Amino acid sequence: MLRLSDSIQPAISKRDQAVAIEAAAGATPRPRVAWGQWFGVLLGLVVLALAAWGLNKIAGQVTMADIVAEVKATPAHLIVAAAVSAAISYVVLIGYDWLATRHLGYQIPWPTLAAASFASFTMSHTLGVTVLTGGTVRYRIYTRAGVKPADIAMIILLCGWTFWLGIVFVAGLGLLVSPHLSVPFRDIVPEGLERWTGAALLGGTLAYLVLAWLWRRQFRVWRYTFTIPDGRETLLQIAIGAVDLAFAGGALYLLLLPVAGTPDLLTFLTIYAVAMVVGALSHAPGGLGVFELVVVSLMPGADKAGVLAAIALFRLIYTFIPFLLGIMVIFWLEWKAVRDVRRARAASKGLQARAQP
Repeated sequence: MLRLSDSIQPAISKRDQAVAIEAAAGATPRPRVAWGQWFGVLLGLVVLALAAWGLNKIAGQVTMADIVAEVKATPAHLIVAAAVSAAISYVVLIGYDWLATRHLGYQIPWPTLAAASFASFTMSHTLGVTVLTGGTVRYRIYTRAGVKPADIAMIILLCGWTFWLGIVFVAGLGLLVSPHLSVPFRDIVPEGLERWTGAALLGGTLAYLVLAWLWRRQFRVWRYTFTIPDGRETLLQIAIGAVDLAFAGGALYLLLLPVAGTPDLLTFLTIYAVAMVVGALSHAPGGLGVFELVVVSLMPGADKAGVLAAIALFRLIYTFIPFLLGIMVIFWLEWKAVRDVRRARAASKGLQARAQP
């Protein structure tokens, strides 16, 4: 679903990143569980429990019949426009892999980049567990293109970093320009906190950009040495991540246009960014249930049945249909690989037969 992945859920702990690089580099990961991993699991359980509680409250206010009626009432042209916006988002996602592979010195053909990006993101958006789902798909595709296993692990991490740079930038800008998200929680959130939070997010993004531009030292994790993207690459990361979020969130926003109480686009994109972050923390596949709860909670003036109907359509357009197409892409690539191996073996046997006296 929602960009909870490499995207979609690119929220990988530092320990998971280190293990991925170490394993890809050929070293044997040390079998210990860091406290951060336990904290991540506990946080995910807390978020899921809160989501279940919140959805139970919403269920008492909205019936399934209301949601179905809202889905049927959505204008066809908005559904088509949302599908186009979602498609553009998946095209923009290719930039994640392009930036990552170029940073590592690879010149991967565009068809291979497109296949790896689309297939991996559709798997991780739907199934979650980015390293195992989208990471496995990238490993299968990129190893055939001559990419080293350790570099594939770094590609996964760089794609995730591109996502987070984009989401932090959009959220920071949205909180500064349209700081209305905490209105439903004014009793517990002090006034003005939104602007300070937005300034902090944008300030952090700017600080990292300056660091990337000026600090070019190498880092070493076990036997793997790497450098962070430079200033120009970081600017591209921020731009690609922000554009991807704009089109993905824009697809849902188009479906919400008929719903009374829908906020302006920038405010909604900030809501969308917050929902993706919370969904990632829950570790639920596609942020299922958690994403809905956050969006509904941050749009208190909107009709709940209409919001849930729009999200249901969004999941169909952005998650389910691309997931089926991603399976077809993976199947075709695997069939092509098996066919090529059989042809190579047949050609080898033919040469051996002709070489025999």
